[in-house]
Amino acid sequence: MKKLLLLLAAVPSISVAQMPHFCGTDQKNQELLNAHPHLLIEHQRLEEFIQNWIAHNAATRDETVYIIPVVFHIIHDYGPENISDEQVRDALRILNEDFRKRNSDTSLIVPSFKNIAADSRIEFRLANKTPGGTCTNGIERIHSLTTYLGTDATKLNYWPRDRYLNIWVASNLPEGVAGYAYLPSSVSAPQFAPYDGIMILSSYVGSIGTGSSFTARALTHEIGHYLNLLHPWGNGALGADCGDDSVDDTPETKGWATCKLDGSVCNPPIIENVQNYMEYAYCPRMFTQGQADRMQAVLNASTSDRNKLWQPSNLEATGTNDTIEPICLPRVDFYASSRMVCVNTPVTFYDVSWNAPVSSRQWTFPDGVPATSTDKNPQVSFTTPGWKAITLTASNSAGSATLSRTQYLYVTQPPATYTVGYWENFENPSTFSADYLVFNPEENNSKWQHAAGVGYYSSGSVRLNNHKNMNGDMDVLITPPFNLTGAGNVYLNFYYTAASNSVSATNISDELKVYVSTNCGQTWSLRQTISGVALANAGYYSGSYTPNSAAPWVAKSVAIPGSFHNDNVRFKFEYRTNGRGNNIYLDDIHVSSNPVGVTFAENQDASLQVFPNPAHGQATLVVRSENPMQGRITLSDAMGRTVQVLYEGLLTGEHHFDLNTAELGAKGVYCISLLTEKGLVYRPLVVQ
Repeated sequence: MKKLLLLLAAVPSISVAQMPHFCGTDQKNQELLNAHPHLLIEHQRLEEFIQNWIAHNAATRDETVYIIPVVFHIIHDYGPENISDEQVRDALRILNEDFRKRNSDTSLIVPSFKNIAADSRIEFRLANKTPGGTCTNGIERIHSLTTYLGTDATKLNYWPRDRYLNIWVASNLPEGVAGYAYLPSSVSAPQFAPYDGIMILSSYVGSIGTGSSFTARALTHEIGHYLNLLHPWGNGALGADCGDDSVDDTPETKGWATCKLDGSVCNPPIIENVQNYMEYAYCPRMFTQGQADRMQAVLNASTSDRNKLWQPSNLEATGTNDTIEPICLPRVDFYASSRMVCVNTPVTFYDVSWNAPVSSRQWTFPDGVPATSTDKNPQVSFTTPGWKAITLTASNSAGSATLSRTQYLYVTQPPATYTVGYWENFENPSTFSADYLVFNPEENNSKWQHAAGVGYYSSGSVRLNNHKNMNGDMDVLITPPFNLTGAGNVYLNFYYTAASNSVSATNISDELKVYVSTNCGQTWSLRQTISGVALANAGYYSGSYTPNSAAPWVAKSVAIPGSFHNDNVRFKFEYRTNGRGNNIYLDDIHVSSNPVGVTFAENQDASLQVFPNPAHGQATLVVRSENPMQGRITLSDAMGRTVQVLYEGLLTGEHHFDLNTAELGAKGVYCISLLTEKGLVYRPLVVQ
């Protein structure tokens, strides 16, 4: 029997790519060990306890049944990963059959192992009481974009591990992994408690819904790890060397990725236990008696509070001392088929209330057709534009609960009034709040907001608070609609500056994506992606980034093809972070017939300033050039047509030009541009 301490000390970093059948436990535990080598001591202590407990108890096994309270945290984005209560209960049924040796396929166990296939005397029950003592069905649902990560960051709303086994269900896990768990000794320190439990793909839970009979035993496998079982080949890579799992009655093996029932590689003619729940062969049928003893030993150890889970006092506290499921009050939740629509366009609302069955419901849709509904998933249209407040009340015999969302759906009425020539420098915060739409899916402090006192040659901009934001967060800023009917060349121009919290370029992977929509925001087409160091152009910034006067603002032009030129065009800025980004600022959003050119910082080759701006009759243009250069200064209207050539010739030092804006005739937005051999600089001029 190999000691667990020696196994862990000798294991190299394990690549999930080496694991053909989707368990990330070895890798996750090794990562913790690499970062915290002292965990070897905890592993050794627990191993010694297990061996001593088995030596004193295995020979005189009692009939104790260890009941473990369970909570499933369904982390979802209102997609198929928001699996049904029925699918969760199906998974619990399979767990109890497997751990109690009540699974019907035990008849298929090969003769060599039938006599040691064991009833582990471990059962799992969904909690009926929350940590606060309120009524629960043991299944909670949390809307979060971290469902697409499937990492420890996805482990939201942890319930105390001395009272519950936490199981988190997600839409995606990294690198092809279907699930992972931590060994009890790996997370024994209190700071690791919130990560203690199971992370698993929604399609690997149960055998119905998004699950399948082929993947249904993955949860059994991961809970085996949670109860300190290793893979039968130990902690090495699958198929590498013959290994051992510190269990006497599981033969040495290299591990199996195929179901070869007579497989015998390490110690011929001894057949290896490919049907073990801890194998990768995907024909699991059994735990051995030695594995059952080991799991029971862990449930009697204080390591990570496993010995507290099954105590009668905890079963009473969690409502799992009997199998009667109480009727709880519903927790109301809903979503819509689209968060943006045109007037009179149908949108479907979905009641996804949880925690209890709903017997009746009442929807309220101000300005909706219909204005109220009792359907589970009503279809509604709206007759006027603007934000719409949606309310749902769900009821059952335990009572009623209500959820109201005041700015949930936005309705647009074409045609738009803005057109080519639009220019917004965010000097006026009320313009931002009136014209721009902000969506913050996580409903956290990270969202697009007006920023006063900071801008690209102005005193205002738009800021996303992305400093120390959580991995996977996404925030959306949507422009007002534009009427581009009959327009020629169209460009969406803007300036940005952003920083990062990471000094390593390999860790800088935040993205800013620019989309266009022609149907009131119901669907979007991607037009531009800015990412990595190109996005974090200000580089590493240790604190919360605020640009100063020398900040490196970058100009960006996004071409908008003629296929998008209709009377209702919106643009969307979507920012996603890996948690190592910093703040980003946008300014001078301009819909123009010309692209923005190369820009210069104030302390470099050339700059333009114009004041006052907006101008009432008179304005002064200041041109500065650090080095002599030939230049051409022009004044253009909103359509890009040249109104006046202000200067053409050699530029050096500082030049002042007086502008009589009253002579221009038409009020509106104009463009002052300086073209030199090194590029183009331009500024908006608002004439009132």
